[in-house]
Amino acid sequence: MTNDLLIARVAGERIALAAIEVQSVIELGEIVPVPLAPRLVAGLATQRSRTLTVIDVALALDLAPTIGGARFAVVVEIEGVGYALAVDAVEHVIPALSPVQPAKIKLSPGWLHCAAGMVDTSVGTVLKVDLTRLVAGPEQKAA
Repeated sequence: MTNDLLIARVAGERIALAAIEVQSVIELGEIVPVPLAPRLVAGLATQRSRTLTVIDVALALDLAPTIGGARFAVVVEIEGVGYALAVDAVEHVIPALSPVQPAKIKLSPGWLHCAAGMVDTSVGTVLKVDLTRLVAGPEQKAA
């Protein structure tokens, strides 16, 4: 399972997450807003009495927000904090058919910031996302 990927959709594009880093996939219920939180934090949700920070993955990629339409979230833990990564859809878990390669296409700054590289799969070549950079959000532009 070390080379398995969870394939999800964000803004109509497929992304790949290392399946070994995924704890579960949940259907999003109520999301409680968090005042003064960064823009990409949609709020807080719960999973079996565990509080999760909900990240709008589209905003983390510096795209238009999709949280209103997001029904599913990929649950991960980074440095002891639980996150629910809100995505448009979760497709399936499949094996990587190649090692991660540097992207050979021009990526927008948000995608570039989160990209670990491209990987071949049975559904085509997909961008593999670095979870730590994704949760950190888009790079801030200098003033």
